[in-house]
Amino acid sequence: MGRWLLRILAVGALPACLACLPSVARAQPACEIDKAQELFGHQPRPTTEIEPLLAACRAAGSTDYRVYMFEGVMARDAGDREKAIASLRKAHEMAPQESNPALELGFTLEAEHPREARKVYGEILARDPASRPAMLGLARVARGQNRLDEARDLYQRLLAVDAKDPEALNGMAWLALADRNREEAVAGFAHVLTIVPDNEEAKIGLSQAPDVYRYLVDTGGTMVSTSQGTSWGYGARGLAGISPFDTLELGWHHFTNELQTLSGTGLATLPSEDVTVGYHRLVPLSYAFNLVYDYRGHDNLPTEHWIDGSLDLYINDRLRWFGGYRQAFGGFQYNGRLIRTGLSAMVTPSWEVTGTVYDSAQASFDNFKNLWTGVVDVAYHGPHNLLVTGGAGYSPLIHNVDLHARAILPVTERVALELIAAHNSVNADMRATAGLLLTW
Repeated sequence: MGRWLLRILAVGALPACLACLPSVARAQPACEIDKAQELFGHQPRPTTEIEPLLAACRAAGSTDYRVYMFEGVMARDAGDREKAIASLRKAHEMAPQESNPALELGFTLEAEHPREARKVYGEILARDPASRPAMLGLARVARGQNRLDEARDLYQRLLAVDAKDPEALNGMAWLALADRNREEAVAGFAHVLTIVPDNEEAKIGLSQAPDVYRYLVDTGGTMVSTSQGTSWGYGARGLAGISPFDTLELGWHHFTNELQTLSGTGLATLPSEDVTVGYHRLVPLSYAFNLVYDYRGHDNLPTEHWIDGSLDLYINDRLRWFGGYRQAFGGFQYNGRLIRTGLSAMVTPSWEVTGTVYDSAQASFDNFKNLWTGVVDVAYHGPHNLLVTGGAGYSPLIHNVDLHARAILPVTERVALELIAAHNSVNADMRATAGLLLTW
């Protein structure tokens, strides 16, 4: 959580004072690297004065690593990460035993090249096992790779040396959030602010803590209206986080009228009693796996069973591929399957666009004839778990237009209003749900 932000904030944790580096005898006479170093320490940094000095050093063929280290840091600060990495790699190759270019390189690699950053920090710690900036960097990489136990061990080592180390304390608070322990995280960030009142990372952590929860209960009522009539439903679903990555699900719903519905995902009959049991695993920015069993009891029809599994793979921080398969059985009229796949892209940190393709085949629908549907959704993710989504789909075979929307509107820190509406044109199918989400 918040890894991009931590990587930005963490640069302040490096103890190396780049402007205070010792002079290096390898500097060439035409290269005024010492003057560039002195200017480098000014705030704000006079980059227009430093850049010509570094250019002169390069033209003179300087072999002083500081030339490329300063160049790399300025490129990173200007947003050119690839140029920064190339320059810092060169500085590190020129002086492999120097900690400063290695630390700057490791920090710059963290966002896009965590494996290489891990290797650089490991090399520093092999030479200096007590290096605080290297341990902090390695801990950030470990958190980014979801190696929470490794990160915790590194922070604990730092706190054993200095119990008031603000970066280590913040790191432990972030780990508490990853473990869905909101109260412990809030206490941790608040403790940092008693030590460093203006600590920006702790303030950001406190602002994000309310969005984290271990338990969720979703309860409400539903109205389904088709050309056959109207059915009312009510029920609840609960989620319980049993680890930082694993969640269990249990749900129950009841419908008053067992209407038959037709949509882009196939034929379905509303159950009188609907019980779901599920297991969900989410490793942030890596993968997600879900397995759900759905018991669907009917008054005058055989019992129906659904088994649904899905897999999400994060291609990068912004792009996610997903796929799923659902098998229905329990009677000939239910036998069938539903396949889905698609891509989801985070256009901005708040806006997400998703495209999904469904392929349904059921015995009761023209003897397993394929029913294809394409759906596009747009989602807005706001503060404090605010969510607004809307989308449309089309099934050419049955000329069905599917329109749907959902909103989660926070009322208090732990209570939100949930509203859902959907329409399928093929059967004049209208659905509306209103309920409450409770988290703690």
